[in-house]
Amino acid sequence: MKEIPPLPKNTIMLVEVGSTAHGTGIQGGEDHDEMGIVVETAREVLGLTAGFKTVMQRTQPEGSRSGPGDTDRTLYSLRTFLHLTSAGNPSMLMSLWAPLIEWDHAGILLRDMSSAFIGAHIIPRYQGYMNSQAMRLLGFKGSSGHGKRGGGRREELIAEHGYDTKYAMHAARLGYQCIELLETDKLTLPIEGEAGQWLRDVRYGKVSFDEWWERVLWLDHVLENLKSSGDFRPGPDKKAIEDFSIRTHKAYWPNVNLFD
Repeated sequence: MKEIPPLPKNTIMLVEVGSTAHGTGIQGGEDHDEMGIVVETAREVLGLTAGFKTVMQRTQPEGSRSGPGDTDRTLYSLRTFLHLTSAGNPSMLMSLWAPLIEWDHAGILLRDMSSAFIGAHIIPRYQGYMNSQAMRLLGFKGSSGHGKRGGGRREELIAEHGYDTKYAMHAARLGYQCIELLETDKLTLPIEGEAGQWLRDVRYGKVSFDEWWERVLWLDHVLENLKSSGDFRPGPDKKAIEDFSIRTHKAYWPNVNLFD
């Protein structure tokens, strides 16, 4: 097992993500997923380099599947994170309410402005990911699952439950979380109430494939109604997000001199 390197100096936030953060994993049966956000140096932003590239760090070698006790960490530059989150990327949005591991003042300010990223524009992203995963499980999409209902990436779950219950759980989770974001301007993690219990039942194989599919259809219907309601801001608050980005980078570049 490899060691995870220390965090870069300008890391403003490191959070727990994945099934354990959502509260939908199997206790003791999941790996540990982390996401970090790093402020680039002035040279990385203004110089001739390509900037801070997204970094994936794992305790398992590349190509090996992570298991219980393993850690997968992904580090994004602040600019990349803001771009993806503003576009409604579900994984990025989730991190704004995820359990904190390490943080500084800028990280807290970022979380405090989380509602700036929410608008009607997130619906197609969440709905699209949910439906794409559902089509794979129905056997209509993807080479590994084509023509085989219940197909996914985890053959052991298909053998035990008749379908990839982890993949199915995450598909439905996307629908529930999009609805919560739009209706409350936040996410509750771990997922609570009937939705959380039902998602855990899916993960544990207590929900039939047909019941799961009916729930996904219902979630899709709810999202369609929200999309056409006109009740939400059409997009993110770009000015607030850009202002935060500028202030934060300037705070990390005091008395910058590119030619020292």
